[in-house]
Amino acid sequence: MKRRAYLATAAAVTVAGCSALTDSESDDSDDGNGDDNGSSDPVDEEPGAFDDFEDLDKWTVEEGSLSADEDRVYAGSQSARMESDGDGERVMIKREFDTPRDLSTEFPALAFASDHDVSPTIQLTDTDGDRLFLQCSVREAGPFAHRDLGVVDTDGDPDLSSIDHTKISVWAGERELSLWCDDYHFVERPETGAVMVQFPEAYDDVASEAAPLLAEYDVPGTVFVATDYVGSEGRLSQDDLEGLQDDGWTIASAGATGTNLTQHDEGGQEDELANAAEWLEDNGFDAGYYSYGLNRYDESAVELAEEYSDVAFASSYTGHGHLSNPHLAPRTTNPDGDDVEQLLEWAADQRLIATLSYRNVGDSVDEIEAALSAIDDADIDVITPADLESEYLD
Repeated sequence: MKRRAYLATAAAVTVAGCSALTDSESDDSDDGNGDDNGSSDPVDEEPGAFDDFEDLDKWTVEEGSLSADEDRVYAGSQSARMESDGDGERVMIKREFDTPRDLSTEFPALAFASDHDVSPTIQLTDTDGDRLFLQCSVREAGPFAHRDLGVVDTDGDPDLSSIDHTKISVWAGERELSLWCDDYHFVERPETGAVMVQFPEAYDDVASEAAPLLAEYDVPGTVFVATDYVGSEGRLSQDDLEGLQDDGWTIASAGATGTNLTQHDEGGQEDELANAAEWLEDNGFDAGYYSYGLNRYDESAVELAEEYSDVAFASSYTGHGHLSNPHLAPRTTNPDGDDVEQLLEWAADQRLIATLSYRNVGDSVDEIEAALSAIDDADIDVITPADLESEYLD
């Protein structure tokens, strides 16, 4: 696959998720910055394991409660269970680094599970009290799995080379809620920020309206195909797909019908992925990349995605480092122009990866063109799923 880079001006980090920047918990109060460590030189450690939650005494509970759970574990002998009893609006825990840590070349990721659909927030606070906010999407029915975090907001001008402490929080909204955390670790940042452009539904306007715009800016796209409907009215034909592939596009899987996998039993889920993979391979396309139908998944769907694909994408908060879980690769869906500009600035400045996804091309032509113009102006690489797989996996 071709890889194209664009150079220009930029300034800042990477973000957004299923919705917009306002999804961040930027109103989190910070009771004490722990900046008495500010005189210490920041520690530059190699990316890798940070906290396995085997010793919860390292964490301070600021809201809600925290307990060890030996029954629901991602790694080791226990996980950390953060709970709201319904009386508070959120749960929050904090851990200070022994000395300020240099995170300018590494990026956090954690394993999460929850009994609700939630978007946990990770805060990184520097020695001056300025903060970076990261989030991910966690599905109630999803697996206990690594989540790749995306930047959603900043408070002040955080110095990533001198991070004093980290917080984990989740909005409860007066619900009884549990969030399980495990394996807090750090991954590498890419050498240069990167962006990818995707279309999760293979309607014919992808070829007639989106493809000419991407060609104008020399940007390769990815389209995910519901293989049972190729050539149906309003859908891309096989000739369309072959033409896009000849132009450098990736033709990937949306499953046989592109439906929400959680509506099927496990046998039906496997049919969706297996039949699509067979059709794509038989017709000269790449079955290695998959898009979850309607961005919904459960534990068995993720397990099957691991079997039938190399990378699987779902809507979440994009703007992340190297992928720690390639089968829940995050992307932002239908971002508007302002969100894209902020994402690309963050991606360029903090060396992160942003994936932009547009479901309805006909309703998003202006936003797509604005995004392509912003990409053209950004100091950022344009990549494909094959690049992501070969160069940016942890």
